[in-house]
Parts: sequence; C-alpha cells; structure tokens
Amino acid sequence: MPAPSEDPGAIRDDFVTNYEAVAPALCAWVLRHMSRTLRAKVENEDVLQEIWLRAFRLRDQFSGDTRAFRAWIFSIGKMVLLEVRRSTRRVQRVSYPEGDTARQHALHDVVDTMTRLTQRLVREESIARFLEYVATLPAEDQELLSFCGLEGMSCLEAGRKLGIGNDAATKRWQRLRTRLRERGLSHDWVA
Repeated sequence: MPAPSEDPGAIRDDFVTNYEAVAPALCAWVLRHMSRTLRAKVENEDVLQEIWLRAFRLRDQFSGDTRAFRAWIFSIGKMVLLEVRRSTRRVQRVSYPEGDTARQHALHDVVDTMTRLTQRLVREESIARFLEYVATLPAEDQELLSFCGLEGMSCLEAGRKLGIGNDAATKRWQRLRTRLRERGLSHDWVA
C-alpha cells in the first residue's frame, strides 16, 4: 500500500484495484447479512461505504496477495456490521488525512469513485438474482456459500465453522458451485 509520500495515483493502482475486484462479493455479503429491520434504519450503501473507508484508512497495515486482501476486507466488514447492529444510527464523515493538496484531490477522486461503485453494486441485478437464489437454499448451504463463495474461506475453514468435515464441505461446495453455474449465477466475484 502506498506510503503518504508516494504518488497519489498509487492509491488507485493498488488498494482500489483490489477493492474493486472483491466489491461485488462484499456487496452480496452485506445485503445477505443485513436484516430487514436493520435495512429500515441503515442504508446498505452506508455500510459498504463505512467498510471501504475503514479499509482505506488501514490500507498501510495490509500486506499480502489478492486472497489475503479478500479475507482482510471481510474481517473489516464483519466488524463494521457488528457495530452497525449495535448502533443503528451512524453519522458518516469523510476525513481526509493531512498532507499536500494533490494527495487530497486524489483521495477525493477515489472516494467519489467508490461511492459510485457502491451505489451501482447495491442496485446490481446479478447480485439481486444471486441473493434470491441463495435465499432458497437450506441454511447450512447458505452459510457455506457465504463462507467459501463470498468470503473466500477454504472448505476446511468453512467446515470447521459449520461443524462438518473437510470432505463434506468440499463436496457440498462443489455441488453448490455446479448449481450456480447451471443457473447462470457463477460470477467472477464468487471465489
């Protein structure tokens, strides 16, 4: 991740590129985990924006590859969602780090881009169709799909969380992926 003295364009190259790749899965995850009651009080877009802002502020602490980025961003998402559940009224503020004007303009451009991306994803028809199908699955399959498909966990990790063995989790995940492909719901953002 870029250090404060680096070129403002580097903000776009690394962090935003990784975020854009995982954003549809993160959006589907947020939409899936926001209860109807919570959605009546907090906009899905606000939750996604808060996740992005937190991750952006912590970007210098991240080191790893794309798979590690996915796990890292979902861990931030889980914390944000937990906080939102605890306090359903949140004031969103964008605070720009101190520094030169060029860096602040670059950051402002990135924030605007992420706002547009978030707004588009929340309304994305493919995500809505994906979630409609997920809602028809048994609860354990929904969780497995969330763990492996959205969060990018291994079948071993997901199996542990679900209390099933690695082989069972792997076979179930393979069957779920096959069903997603058959229904035209296997998107590149599903891990």
